[in-house]
Amino acid sequence: MNGFFVSPIISNGMIIQSDSPFPIWSKKKLTAVFSGKTYEGQNIDSKWLITLDPLPAGGPFEMQLITDETAIKINDIYSGDVWLCSGQSNMEMPMERLRDLYSEEWAALTPPSRLPIIRQFKAPQEYDFSAPREDLTGGEWVTVSAETLDEFSGTAWFFAKELYKKYGIPIGLVNTAWGGTPVESWMSEDALRCFPEKIAEGKQYAGFSLREQITSDTNRAIGGWESYLAREDSGLAEKWQNTQTDISRWKEIALPCDFSEAGIADFCGVIWLAKDFEIKTNPVNSKVLLGTIVDSDTVYINGEEAGNTGYRYPPRNYNSVNLLKQGKNRIVIRVTCTNGQGGVTKDKPFHIIADNESVGLSGVWKYKIGAVCEERPPEFFFQRKPMGNYNAMIAPLLKFPLKGVIWYQGESNEEKPHEYAELFKSMILDWRKIYSNFSNTENESILPFLFVQLPVFCPLSENNEEAHWAILREAQVSALSLPDTGMAAALESGEWNDIHPLNKKDVGYRLFLAAEKTLFGVKNTSPGPMVREQITDSKDQKVFLYFDNCGEGLTSGDEKAYVTVIGSGERTRLPVKIEGSDVISIDISSVKDPQKILYAWADNPRDRQLFNKDGLPVIPFKIEIK
Repeated sequence: MNGFFVSPIISNGMIIQSDSPFPIWSKKKLTAVFSGKTYEGQNIDSKWLITLDPLPAGGPFEMQLITDETAIKINDIYSGDVWLCSGQSNMEMPMERLRDLYSEEWAALTPPSRLPIIRQFKAPQEYDFSAPREDLTGGEWVTVSAETLDEFSGTAWFFAKELYKKYGIPIGLVNTAWGGTPVESWMSEDALRCFPEKIAEGKQYAGFSLREQITSDTNRAIGGWESYLAREDSGLAEKWQNTQTDISRWKEIALPCDFSEAGIADFCGVIWLAKDFEIKTNPVNSKVLLGTIVDSDTVYINGEEAGNTGYRYPPRNYNSVNLLKQGKNRIVIRVTCTNGQGGVTKDKPFHIIADNESVGLSGVWKYKIGAVCEERPPEFFFQRKPMGNYNAMIAPLLKFPLKGVIWYQGESNEEKPHEYAELFKSMILDWRKIYSNFSNTENESILPFLFVQLPVFCPLSENNEEAHWAILREAQVSALSLPDTGMAAALESGEWNDIHPLNKKDVGYRLFLAAEKTLFGVKNTSPGPMVREQITDSKDQKVFLYFDNCGEGLTSGDEKAYVTVIGSGERTRLPVKIEGSDVISIDISSVKDPQKILYAWADNPRDRQLFNKDGLPVIPFKIEIK
């Protein structure tokens, strides 16, 4: 810590942007000694500013900061590339959640391995609706190691790892992501000038007393609901989790499933699930993998609690060491359903691992309802309101030099996808304007901005012009019209049953490809093939589509590719023929009055078979037939 007379980001282990002047704003008169030079602060509007000379990538360095009252030393400073990593939960998702999928990442950071100089600064998750803040309220730099990797953003880690591997310079990741947040929460008042209703919505929460009242009322309502449920739950009172409980007369249910599929529709309350199973040997190491459960759960093994999760999204990976035994065992799950959409998610891990033995849990379970209640009162999330996160978490950082921004967000704007294109571009331009003001430059495109296009989500479906996630993807593509932007196409990296897909390695790598192309002048096929030109052969009734970013050519692998052609109120699914390295044709002779062609245009499109030979997907498109 530095005493907070300067920004918390100026602290031990910091990474500063190489080849850029580095500002130190202070609340006190300040002298800095750094890299053999002494700098005296200048008084600017009752604050003190020191600007350090640019340094090439390297380190470690030491810095001494001296005021009239104190002197502090900041150690282990490196100069390298600093990236602002922002967005919602898929940027926030820590490596801890990905450990089972990418265990080799921890192994590679275990001695005697040489650790990469990659560090993360996680900004405090705070909001402010009154005005942009000058500084963060806390945070610290964390150096990556096998012990700290759990804390790093998965997307940012895989991105930084690729950069470090190729360029070998220190990488700083400033993590400002926050789950469930819409784009407007990351925008300034000026950026929202075309959306006055959003400005008004955010400003109403500027007063502390109103926020306190909302928080108090919300907590009281939810607390009352939870107390009622605990009081009324027969399962808790009668200890249904115990192995002595007679479950023979409980009803049967086939898991995993949505409870509505089992005739338990629109249910709010508690359902107890139970299943007996056999273990062949006495296990030493064991864990329970239950995928995700809607909405919350407590899991018991042989009457003892193995773990609990308070909301629907995290994977249920519970340690069951010392709870399992050789022979007959029982697992009991107490599921709380808050809004009528309960269930155990399909196509997720649903088994117990006991040493080398895997015991599947899919199939017939017993269930009994412990309590029925009204829908739980809604939670209130101030961080999802306009301007708040920008003021507290972004504004203080745009005065520091950065290599660029990586952004993964959009899911929380699903309700109103048609406004996202304008919001997103306005945010990028506004961040750049503010950044350039601090950089003393008129170049408002000086801040490169790389972003992730949304992956698939929800069950497979046919192309549909009104699909909200498809509209959001189109809005994201539109931001590529701005200079110094790049996109990581993550279409096939998603999971139909999880808004938080685990494949962050491919996403990070594709952000790296975008950085290579946008910042470093490397020729590659990022973000993937995009429609460049349309030619219609009226005689043969064929449409030819030409693409950029094809590299060594288009491919559909072993599958046949399809599009949807819309004409005279009908939708016709038609095959695609790859005619050359960058061109496909579609025979539209069977369609009456063909008007539009849709490809991969759904929340989770059935037809998304086209890639280039580098493995990058063809970017979804919707085009008018000329």
